[in-house]
Amino acid sequence: DIEGLSEYEAAESLVDCLFRLIEDVSIPTRLSDYGVSRDDIPKLVAGGMKQKRLFVPNPRNLTEEDVKNIYESAF
Repeated sequence: DIEGLSEYEAAESLVDCLFRLIEDVSIPTRLSDYGVSRDDIPKLVAGGMKQKRLFVPNPRNLTEEDVKNIYESAF
């Protein structure tokens, strides 16, 4: 129920609900849970940087270092 919440509060509520759903249905949330190793990160970054369609809607320009940090945090 988001009645009376600001847009920001409603968005926070959605994020909280999504995290609970992920936990409730036991969806793995770490790259290592899928057999990805840290040694794979350079390949993931290189492949990710080629996916320009993923960057178009992003309000911020991502560098290779940004993408690497995203993958690192996914461990």
